[in-house]
Amino acid sequence: MKIHTPLALAGALLLAAGAANAQTALPEHFAKMDKDGDGKLSPAEWTRDKPQTFKKMDANGDKFADKAEVEKFYVAIAPLDDPKTAKRISGVLNADTNGDGKVTIEELTEYSLVDFKKRDKDGDGFISGDDAAKK
Repeated sequence: MKIHTPLALAGALLLAAGAANAQTALPEHFAKMDKDGDGKLSPAEWTRDKPQTFKKMDANGDKFADKAEVEKFYVAIAPLDDPKTAKRISGVLNADTNGDGKVTIEELTEYSLVDFKKRDKDGDGFISGDDAAKK
């Protein structure tokens, strides 16, 4: 059987180009947020669940989440001594940009968008698997 070298070379180049353009898949916890299934997260997808989460966190319904409410919310998910729980709690409390000891949904959303921009390593406006893989 005769192998056509130019055709074989073209096929090899196409495979190499495909491999170079392949992206790392989103981590599972990010992939759950990828509602349109395009393999990356937009700012809208990143903040989509914030209002529902905040409403659950704001146990007394006063439109603010204080430290006790935030801790209660996250301890119901995992123990307080779990490092992820402590990180989640501090992440929400760090959103208190005016320093009043309470977080609003606006503060939480804005803080989330700042976090989004930090995670968007290539600055394309999306968080891809490649962005998530970079430290």
